[in-house]
Amino acid sequence: MGEVKDIDGIAVAPVTIRVRAEKSQVPMVRAIAETLAVLADFSLDEVADIKLAVDEAATSIIVRAAPEAELVVGFTTSFREFRAVVQTWIPASKSLSQTGFGWHVLQTLTDVVIVHEGAVENGGRLVAIELSK
Repeated sequence: MGEVKDIDGIAVAPVTIRVRAEKSQVPMVRAIAETLAVLADFSLDEVADIKLAVDEAATSIIVRAAPEAELVVGFTTSFREFRAVVQTWIPASKSLSQTGFGWHVLQTLTDVVIVHEGAVENGGRLVAIELSK
């Protein structure tokens, strides 16, 4: 598990989005991931994997998000690599599960998946899922 870094400080992403950490926002996040993967010339199978992985990462974080939290997603594409960092604040009493079917899906669909958790501050902590394909 790595340390969470400020996404704005490390992003060389062509796209960074900020939305409310709510399930209703997942289709938009997924659509942006899909569009970027298509524009980066990934195969249709790879695009489908990326879309599903980003969906699962966003959903996993959103269901644990603190009330009124913001979801920040940074996307980077380069020759033959797609990278996404999905992050939000979660209450200190909750943790991000790295077991179960959803986590298995993430590991299967991506080349690398890493969870980063920050230190507890004001009753919550910044948590991010970093994935690449």
